[in-house]
Amino acid sequence: MRPSQIVLLVLLALFAIYIFRLRSTSGDRVTYLGLAAIGVALILNPEFTNRVAARLGVGRGADLMFYFFIIFALFHFATTAATIRRMQRDLTRLAQALALATPRTPSPKNG
Repeated sequence: MRPSQIVLLVLLALFAIYIFRLRSTSGDRVTYLGLAAIGVALILNPEFTNRVAARLGVGRGADLMFYFFIIFALFHFATTAATIRRMQRDLTRLAQALALATPRTPSPKNG
């Protein structure tokens, strides 16, 4: 097994642990901030990805970045899904409160 495969499997395991056990809004923000800082560092020093890729047994730095992008995309999809679930729950509660606050009587049917 290549070192890059080990690193990516560890990242996937950490992702799963984070999503199922440690996830919070503040944790999401810190994670996004950390990923942004790494992105800035890689933009300022693009050759670094080639060196890391060579150490991990990946052909090019661009390939390594693609693998990391997959991990980032999984994280982003999970946080977006959590946000949508939270919004659906809030909308349901709002609709319930509105229905209880303004009850309507059924109109009589003609005929």
